Amino acid sequence: DGSKMSKSKKNYPDPAIIFDKYGADALRFYLMASPLMRAEDLNFNEQSVEEVYRKVIMLLTNVHTFYEISSGGNSVFDTMHERHILDRWIVSRLHHTTRDVTTALDSYETVDACVTIEKFIDDLSTWYVRRSRDRFNSSGKEKQEAVQTLAYVLMTLVKLMAPITPFITEDIYQ
Repeated sequence: DGSKMSKSKKNYPDPAIIFDKYGADALRFYLMASPLMRAEDLNFNEQSVEEVYRKVIMLLTNVHTFYEISSGGNSVFDTMHERHILDRWIVSRLHHTTRDVTTALDSYETVDACVTIEKFIDDLSTWYVRRSRDRFNSSGKEKQEAVQTLAYVLMTLVKLMAPITPFITEDIYQ
């Protein structure tokens, strides 16, 4: 409601409950993407943390789960294939995202970095994975190229996100 949060007034959500419900990474991402990082006021909103959880953490987890199901024991993480147009597009988006996030974090603009990461995760999940399902379900070279490209994208993305969301990125990296 805009009033100061206070322990004596008990007008704040319990951080332990927020961590249990959404995880520390969702709260970190929410705070790093908030106006608070630009020294502006912030009215904490649990629904916004839930939105970050759905749009960033869950989408990334879903993409990783899809990769694990489709990978078939892939052990190549540093190779990308650019024969298929979707592979070229997602690799291009990844390189632009890497450049923009690196520039933003180098200048301590975490808000810009978080916005860029959120857009990329949406594109990865909504456009690349969804449009490539037939390739992942096929067999042979086409599937291998799609799996290796997704592995490359995920590996690069988790390295890029590690300063902001260390727990989920470490889990995916492992």
